[in-house]
Amino acid sequence: HIDEIKTSEYINKIGDNSQRMMEAMDDIVWAIKPDNDSMQKILARMREFATSVLEAKDIDIRFSADEKVNDVKLNMEQRRDFFLVFKEAVNNVAKYSKSQQAVIQIAARQHRLVLMIKDDGVGFDVNAADNGNGLGNMQKRAASLKGRLQIQSKPGEGTTVILNIPVH
Repeated sequence: HIDEIKTSEYINKIGDNSQRMMEAMDDIVWAIKPDNDSMQKILARMREFATSVLEAKDIDIRFSADEKVNDVKLNMEQRRDFFLVFKEAVNNVAKYSKSQQAVIQIAARQHRLVLMIKDDGVGFDVNAADNGNGLGNMQKRAASLKGRLQIQSKPGEGTTVILNIPVH
């Protein structure tokens, strides 16, 4: 019955949308909480997110952060934007890369915070990519962090996303 198929498609769509809204709310609530302003808390959330998303796709994950990162302070907006760029990049690895392994590194040097997410997957042509995989969102967030977002990828060679932002 066509109506039943349509109805169940709508219900799935509503389910997906509410799932995304709940996640977005969760991210906002987390970002607003003052006791989440330590980098330890941010890193813990990042590690937890990456592990749950990537392990579900059998992608091996190596997560590392410099000691110095713990001294970095991000305000509420920075915290949210930094986490959401990270989240988008990890979701892309899970959805599109077909990779075996992802390496996530966070480093702090000379008043900059650098996030690198690298996979050994199928890669893509950066110039031909539409902004469908949230690349536009990531660029906007990087800009509001006054930082730079670099995406390096070639078909067959995996993808590296680097976010480099100024911090105190």
